[in-house]
Amino acid sequence: MKKTDWQYLVDTLLFLCIVGMVFIGILMGFFLAQGPTAQESAKYFLGLHRHQWGNIHLYLSITFTLLLVIHLILSWKWIKGKARQLFKKGWGTALTLTAIASILVLFLFWFLYPKVPGAYEDYGKGAGKKAIQQQLLKEGYPVPEEKIETQKNQKKKEGIQNIKEEKKHEEALAEEHEEKLSRGIKAEDTSGILITGRMTLYDIEDETGVSARKIADKLGIPSSAPLDETLGRLRKRYLFTMQEVRDVVASLMKKR
Repeated sequence: MKKTDWQYLVDTLLFLCIVGMVFIGILMGFFLAQGPTAQESAKYFLGLHRHQWGNIHLYLSITFTLLLVIHLILSWKWIKGKARQLFKKGWGTALTLTAIASILVLFLFWFLYPKVPGAYEDYGKGAGKKAIQQQLLKEGYPVPEEKIETQKNQKKKEGIQNIKEEKKHEEALAEEHEEKLSRGIKAEDTSGILITGRMTLYDIEDETGVSARKIADKLGIPSSAPLDETLGRLRKRYLFTMQEVRDVVASLMKKR
């Protein structure tokens, strides 16, 4: 292949990379939800999570950088000649300043971007929360250790309390369920549904006849999530409560 053929091929690949990067950037910036409070299903597009789209964006960026280096090597004679024509003896300085300016652009965006330390404080939980607080400390924002410890203890207490309440509720439902069965009340009575964190959506489907997929959609569980996983694990990942599961099942049973 001639040099011009290689240049055409490299420039074509550069164009494809930058189109992909722009598309993913717009997709992640304006259309895919982010943060722990957003519904998990809103973080997917064409079956891929926003983090997976971010990985593709990274791979395209690396490929674009490599192709750009090849493009500069192939076009170096033209770049050098044009710089000499425009800047005469100062062509070397002009090219050096251009390279420095490309790096300074990053610092310009960093300088202009608003720095609000509390804007993303809810984006992490557990290890993620600690990482964010450590990052804030590195950037010079005060995050008292007492506050961090208090937050940890508070979340721990809330978690233990929620588990206890959930267990009591499940035990009460189990007793109520047994009582209804002893009285001969039919399973169609939605108030007598026994749903625990050890069950799967398929278990609920077998017991009630309600589609596991419909229940998952109502709870905001994405189509890629395994429906044979226990509700206890699913609710930690997709942030719903067991009471919401019972309400959804009851609602769907009434619509049948």
